[in-house]
Amino acid sequence: MKKITQIFAIILLSSFNPLEAMNFQTGSDKTLDEAPFSQTDSLKTSEKPNALHSLDQKIKTIQFDPFGKNLKDTTTASFQFSFVPFVGTNGTNSGNVVNDYSFNWLGGYSAGTNKLEMAGLFNINRGDMRGVQMAGWFNQIGGKVEGVQLAGLFNSNLDSVKGVQLAGLANFTTGSVDGVQMAGVANFSPKKVEGVQLAGVMNFTAEDLKGSQIAGVLNFAGKTVKGSQSGLVNYARKVNGFQLGLINFSDSISGIPVGFLSFVKSGYHTAEISVNEIMPFNLAFRTGKREFYNIVFAGIRPEWDNQVTWSFGYGVGTSPRLGKKTFLNIEVSSEQLNRGRVEALNLVNRLYVGGEFQAAKGLAIFAGPTLNFRVYDTSYSFHPDLFTYTKTSVHSDRYHPEDLGSQFWLGFRAGFRFF
Repeated sequence: MKKITQIFAIILLSSFNPLEAMNFQTGSDKTLDEAPFSQTDSLKTSEKPNALHSLDQKIKTIQFDPFGKNLKDTTTASFQFSFVPFVGTNGTNSGNVVNDYSFNWLGGYSAGTNKLEMAGLFNINRGDMRGVQMAGWFNQIGGKVEGVQLAGLFNSNLDSVKGVQLAGLANFTTGSVDGVQMAGVANFSPKKVEGVQLAGVMNFTAEDLKGSQIAGVLNFAGKTVKGSQSGLVNYARKVNGFQLGLINFSDSISGIPVGFLSFVKSGYHTAEISVNEIMPFNLAFRTGKREFYNIVFAGIRPEWDNQVTWSFGYGVGTSPRLGKKTFLNIEVSSEQLNRGRVEALNLVNRLYVGGEFQAAKGLAIFAGPTLNFRVYDTSYSFHPDLFTYTKTSVHSDRYHPEDLGSQFWLGFRAGFRFF
C-alpha cells in the first residue's frame, strides 16, 4: 500500500512540476527489501517530507474560478490532456491556458478553447470557446461561444452565442444568440435572438426575436418578433409575422394569430347579444383580428321546466371591410345543446354569412342566414326540442350506424355587438 501511495504521489506531482517529480523519484530508488538502515536511507527519508511539503504547497496555490474573466496572464497550448481539472498536462496552470485541442477524461478546466474540446463529463472555460465543444454532462463558458456546443444536460454561457447549442435539458446564456438553440426542456437568453429556438417546454428571450421559436408549451419574447412563434402559449409585444398556438398574446401583430384563443391588445374584441332560431338569448365574445378571430359563446332558453335548455360553443371567423361602416361576417361554429346536464352528443354545427353595420362608436348591428347541420346521439331520448319559438323546418333527417343521427336546416342570427 505504501508503494502504491508513493507511485500516485509521483504521478500527481509530475502534473504540477515534472522536474520536481523527477527529483522525488530519484530520492526513492531503493526498495524496502534492501540493506539495513544506511546514510543513503537517511537522505531518502529526509527528502520525502520536503517533496511532499512542496506538493502540499502547490495544491494550496491552486485557484479555481470558473466564473472569473481576469485573463491577463493566459498562455496558449496546441494540445492538452487531463483526467480532472489540474491533473493533466497543464497542471496547476490549467485555468490560465487557452488550448487548441483539449481532451478531458472526466472534466477539464481552462482559459478557453480555439478548435476542439471533449470531455466525458464536463468542460469549464473561463474565457471564449471557438470551434466544437462536447461533454457528457455540461459545458460552462465564461466568455463568448463561436461554433458548436453539445451537452448531455446543459450548456451555460456568460456571454453571447454565435453558432449552435444542443443540450438534453437546457441552454442558458446571458448574452445574445445568433444561430440555433435546441434543448429538451428550455432555451434562455435575456438578450436578442436571431435564428431558431427549439425546446420541448419553453423558449425565452427578454428582447427581440428575429427568426422562429418552437416549443411544446411556452414561447416568450419580451419585445418584437420578426418571424413566428409556435407553441401551446405564445407571447410577444409586437409581432411582424404570425403566432400559432392554443393561446396567443400580443400587443400588436401584422400577420395572423392562429389558435384556440388569441388576444391582441390593439386587435378585434367584441361582446355580443344575439338571437337565433333555437335560442332567444345568446352571449358571445370575439377576440383576435378581423382577418381571423376566435369566438366563445353560450345560450339559454328560459322554460317553465326543472331542466333549462342551454348551450355552449366555439367558433372562428373573418370580417373583411365592405365600406366605411359595413363589414362582411363569415363564421363557422359548433354548439353543444343540452337540457339540464351534458349527457349525450347533440352538436349543432353552423355556417353563418351576414352583414355588420357600425351604427355608432362601440355599437354595431348584424344579421344574416345560417346553414345548420346537427349531429346527435339517437340512443338518448331526452334531447331538448330544437324549435319552440320559431317555425323552422328540418330539410333532411337521417340515421347512421353507431347510434348517430343528422339533420339539416336553414336558420338565422341577428343581434348587437359592443366594442
